Amino acid sequence: MSAHQTHGAASDDRHASAILTVEDSISTLSRKLHLIVRNAATAVDPSLQPISYRLLRTIQRCGSVQASVAADMLVVDRSVVSRQVRQLEELGLVETRTDPDDGRARILVLTDEGTRRMRSVNPTNRTILHGLLSSWSAEELESFAAQVDRLNEAADVGTADSTT
Repeated sequence: MSAHQTHGAASDDRHASAILTVEDSISTLSRKLHLIVRNAATAVDPSLQPISYRLLRTIQRCGSVQASVAADMLVVDRSVVSRQVRQLEELGLVETRTDPDDGRARILVLTDEGTRRMRSVNPTNRTILHGLLSSWSAEELESFAAQVDRLNEAADVGTADSTT
């Protein structure tokens, strides 16, 4: 084996090792973020699932949102949103209205109680990551966001490839 081939193999090993490290780090972060969201969901209502909290947060951020758009934003099937909406309506946290621009579409809005409970869990209305990233410089955040966007784009391609 030549020196060039040995260097290439070492470089390939380092690259593969770095990918494993990234994967492990993302898995750890994902588990921690899921726990944070699960705890927030439970604080809103003990019966609430994390996806329901994410839906509430989406409605809160948008002010109102069509159910189909919320499903796309959350990257879940529309039937998932439909089930969560039923529970959130039963809990008095969300109400469904007819979209004035498209009478066929449903608009989701927080009720006063939904707004109150979301404020009790997150009085500052900041994102989950705000506290974790507040000490990062704007340059670090912009660089990190660009890298995450790049990874998300690669995941979109990977997801599309696996479904065809």
